[in-house]
Amino acid sequence: MVNRILPSAGVIIFGIVVIIIAINYYHPTRPFYPPPPTSGKLDKFGIKEIYLTKRGGGEEWYLSSYDPQNDQRTGGEGPATTFAQQNNDGSWKVQSTEVRYGVLTSSGYHPDLITTLDQQALAAKGYMQSANDWKNVEITGYFKANSITKPNQNGPPHIELVARGGRNTNDIGSVDGLSRQCEATTYHSNTYVDGRVKFEKDLEHTLGYTTGDPEKQHAINPLLGKWIGIKAVYYNLPDGSVRLEQWIDENSNNKWHRVLEFTDSGNWGGGQPDCGGTDHTIVTWGGPIAIFRWDNIKDMDIIDLSIREIQSP
Repeated sequence: MVNRILPSAGVIIFGIVVIIIAINYYHPTRPFYPPPPTSGKLDKFGIKEIYLTKRGGGEEWYLSSYDPQNDQRTGGEGPATTFAQQNNDGSWKVQSTEVRYGVLTSSGYHPDLITTLDQQALAAKGYMQSANDWKNVEITGYFKANSITKPNQNGPPHIELVARGGRNTNDIGSVDGLSRQCEATTYHSNTYVDGRVKFEKDLEHTLGYTTGDPEKQHAINPLLGKWIGIKAVYYNLPDGSVRLEQWIDENSNNKWHRVLEFTDSGNWGGGQPDCGGTDHTIVTWGGPIAIFRWDNIKDMDIIDLSIREIQSP
């Protein structure tokens, strides 16, 4: 006869709790997002990478340490960004209340190669200008807002990391029968000086900005006068939705935490875009220009900016 040791009541209760948690966590009606598959690798500036770089060598860009003003991989956006000086710590000072620092892929920006802005056509081919357009990306930068102005346009003082479109423009004109302003179809990750964070989607500049945007009040401490690291991550999921994440290194010590996340599964809309899709279109394609943008911050120091094409989880 085999002796069997019966489990105690405490063990049985513990086992039941574990099973309930597991069922709840992996419930098939809930999306499951595994933790980022980072290897703990550091980029060329020594900044922690959250997601792995695309296998086989994806697109990458890093802020020039000696001449960001004349970097051939920047441009396409306006107004042009002017770097006032390089500071003693290696950072760069920008003194303008409206900054649009556009970063190009290795293919550059060539509007004549954009043959359509129809969002259904763009979704089908996966890019706006070139096959290596910025799409699944991790955008990183360190910022110090030294002084701000009162909001006179474009909202309260804030920083935006933008991707998946071309030039954000109000230019009159058309491409394949659609407004040139459809080129600005983009996702935005916004960080406000008062500590609020928010995602935006622009499906036509500016008629196609969404409403009811995902945001979090007081997500971080106010930014004025201190260094802060910000990352925006955008990547496609197998079901056709798009994942948006914002990460913060609040104490500028390379310790990152995710402060805002959202999945665009087609239920996020608003505005009145006329770009061949609907006001709920999911931006699944890439674009030739990613943008470091800020508004109503008249004195900003920046360092260690980068964009990497990532391996979608």
